[in-house]
Formats: sequence, structure tokens, C-alpha cells
Amino acid sequence: MEPLLAVDDVRVSFEKESGAVAVLNGVDLSVQPGESIGIVGESGAGKTVLVRTILNLLQEPWKVHQGQIRFDGEDLLAKQEEELRQIRGVKIALTSPEPRKQLNPLVRVGEQLAHGIRAHRKITRKEALELAVEALESVGIPDPHLRVRSYPHELSGGMCQRVVIAMALSHSPKLLLADEPTAGLDVTIARQILDLMAELVHEFGSSLMLVSRDMGVVAHYCQRVAVMYAGQIVEVGETEVFYGAAAHPYSRHLLRAARAARDDRRAAAATVEARAAAAHGCAYTPRCPVAITACEQSTPALEPVEDGHAARCFRRGEVARGEVQA
Repeated sequence: MEPLLAVDDVRVSFEKESGAVAVLNGVDLSVQPGESIGIVGESGAGKTVLVRTILNLLQEPWKVHQGQIRFDGEDLLAKQEEELRQIRGVKIALTSPEPRKQLNPLVRVGEQLAHGIRAHRKITRKEALELAVEALESVGIPDPHLRVRSYPHELSGGMCQRVVIAMALSHSPKLLLADEPTAGLDVTIARQILDLMAELVHEFGSSLMLVSRDMGVVAHYCQRVAVMYAGQIVEVGETEVFYGAAAHPYSRHLLRAARAARDDRRAAAATVEARAAAAHGCAYTPRCPVAITACEQSTPALEPVEDGHAARCFRRGEVARGEVQA
């Protein structure tokens, strides 16, 4: 089956006076129609940059050096801004980690929803506001006919995220990019938001790319998992296979941390960026307990462990089988 989204060898850098810093270092990833895939990794791995690159939202000092991002068979990186406006928010939608930043604090939420709807449909303001009420009702906001007149500061964080989800799904997009959609929310509200999002994505037949640092969330809501480290996809596989036999030492590290209910963020973003800029060698080598000489000398390719499961590691088979303690 032809993938809905195909990211092919995408390389992005942050241009500084002292030189370019590689942030995405040859990312390859695909998303099938109707599929849900989780992108996991620590801060600084490049997850958010990947999401923004998919939408072609990067501006100076960010620079895309090479690669293709094909959506429905068309390269998004080759499109003009006017063409992209017909895709963003309609065929590909985005939710951000901080919903209040996605909402204009000076405009009522109903007007913001209506504006987004009218941007792509030839309908009146009254009709758009009626659709805005329906959209708020669809995401479980009580008294939606009253809430359309609320300003963002009058809503809770959970309510604001529901509004953002309503905006994102108002045009039944083919792909939803959800970047840490429950950041800052308490556990109960976060679960409600994720359940709602998963239900609506399924209802619309959309694909979902869920960016998260929570391994438990990804395990519950995603069919496949892709692990990012230092601007690369280091492992990708079906969720059940991945959680049962992760084949990259870094993936094992994340799973141990999740099982111990603690979040290990020891490597600062600057360290990750420095390793991503290296020309040779595996970026995880300095932290890897099973590294060998080859890991320092050349960069491993993302190669199969078994069908539907691949890892960027010279010892992927041994790690997956538990023959070495990664």
C-alpha cells in the first residue's frame, strides 16, 4: 500500500554564526492511511522539528538541506506557500503542546473556529458559527452555544486543548500531527483528551502521528512506534513487537525508565545536537553499554530486525533477543 506520508532522508540544520548544527540527520519515516504512529524520544531528539518540517513551517535560521516529504504522492518541500495553505489545516492538521499559544487571546473561541472554517469553505459567518458550536459539542465541551463566546483565558487548559482539537479536526484531515497534546494537563484530563482524540481520528478515518515522551501513552494509542535520538529514527516497529523485543539500546533505556516510573533526561539538548552533527559513528555510542568499535567508526543504517521492525544498531539482533544487556 502506498503510504499517506513518506519522509525520505530529510536533513535539517540550525544556522548559527559559529556554524550549522544538525538537528535532523537523515530521517526516514512513513505513515499509512488510517494508521496511528507514536514518535518517542527525549527532549532535543528532533521530534517537534520533524513535525514542523512536515508542514514546511521552518524559517531562517532553520534550513532544510535535503530530502523529500511526500504527502499523497506530492513533495511538500517543493510546494509554494499558497499551495501549502490549501493543505495545512485541511489535509494535515496540527495540535501543539501549549494550546493557549495556538489560540488568539483577544478573539472569542467561536470566532477563531469560524474563521478557520470559512478560510476553506464558501459559507456565511452565521453558518460558520453554527458549525463552530457543533465542533465544540463534538469534543465534549458543555454548553457549546455559550462557550463559543468565551475567550481562551476563560477556559481551563483541558477545555483549550479540546478547542484546539476541534479546530484541527474541523475539516476531517487525512493526517493529524499531535505534538505532546496533553503537556501540562493532569493525568485524568490528559486521559480524557487522548481518548477523545483517538475516537475522533478513528471516526474520520484519519492517520495520527502522536509525539510524546510518555511510553505508556504511545503503547496504548499507537499501532507503531518510532524512536528518535539525535535527529535520527533509531528504531521503528509494530507496538506489540517493539515493547516485547526492542532492538536498540536507547529504546531499552527508555522502556526501563518508563517501567520504573521515572523520566531520565540526563542528556541535555546541546549534547544531543553535538552528537547529531558528528559525521561518523552512532550518536548513542557515548551512552551505550554494548557499543563496539564499529559504533565509533561508522553510522549504522536503519535495517530490519524482522518484518515490520527495524533498528539503527550493529547489534540489533543480539539486543532484540536479549543476548546482551543493553
